[in-house]
Amino acid sequence: MNLSIEIRALRDEVKALSERIEGVSAPKLMNTAQCAAFLGKSPDILYEWRRDRKGPPYLHLSSRSILYDRDSVIEWAQSHEVK
Repeated sequence: MNLSIEIRALRDEVKALSERIEGVSAPKLMNTAQCAAFLGKSPDILYEWRRDRKGPPYLHLSSRSILYDRDSVIEWAQSHEVK
């Protein structure tokens, strides 16, 4: 995929997330499924990001309990905005 196309797609995703943030209230702490829905991604993507040490920060309470702080997810998404 062409780099400019990837950048444009990422910019569109960040814009959509910003709009979703204003229109949807998410719980302060989200599980993987909730965070994936909040970001408009599949839970599998979040699993891959954790494995590859990418993606938003998360709390690893146990092997079966991963939580994402809403504010940290928003901050992470905004830090990836391309201007």
